[in-house]
Amino acid sequence: MPRPPVTRPDDLTDALVRVVVREGLDRVSIRTVAAEAGVSIGTVQYHFATKDDLLLAAYRRVINQVTERALAAAAGARSQAEFVRTLLLQLLPLDGVREAELRVGIAFSARSVHAPPLAELYAEAYGALVDALTRALRDAVTRGETPEDEDPERAARQLAALADGLAWHLACAPGALSAADAVAALDARLAELFPRDGPPAGP
Repeated sequence: MPRPPVTRPDDLTDALVRVVVREGLDRVSIRTVAAEAGVSIGTVQYHFATKDDLLLAAYRRVINQVTERALAAAAGARSQAEFVRTLLLQLLPLDGVREAELRVGIAFSARSVHAPPLAELYAEAYGALVDALTRALRDAVTRGETPEDEDPERAARQLAALADGLAWHLACAPGALSAADAVAALDARLAELFPRDGPPAGP
């Protein structure tokens, strides 16, 4: 039985993401996305006039999905240390969903160097992450959970960079760094920022 026609923009951006995960960003075109979604090229062009429009929408959708999932996972945290750790672990490719998202993120991040609209989205997402971490760390300093000599914003940027670097190493050099090693490296820095909380619990 043929698949029903797909007309929602989100279905088309999801199809693009599947192509990227499976074959890479270079394989993305209006034609390949249409084939993946099971619709005509005209259907894709009805929602997205150009490939760049489609790429931008897909990147925005992935960023929103990662952000929503990460914040939802961290929402039930019982301390700022747990909030920060849970949030950052959502950025590491520790399961199939996060691995797929990271592949897409790496592909789009590389393209953003020469595509200002994509670069703006990346900067916006990075800024939101740093802001969330900064607020948590600032609150932790106020509560005495984090040493007073820690600069919350600087520490937040360091944590974002650490998580980002670990994620890229896990994706691009999996034989050089295990998931356990990556989590341990993150936990070592968190132990310095939250000395009162003791060893973290679980991956």
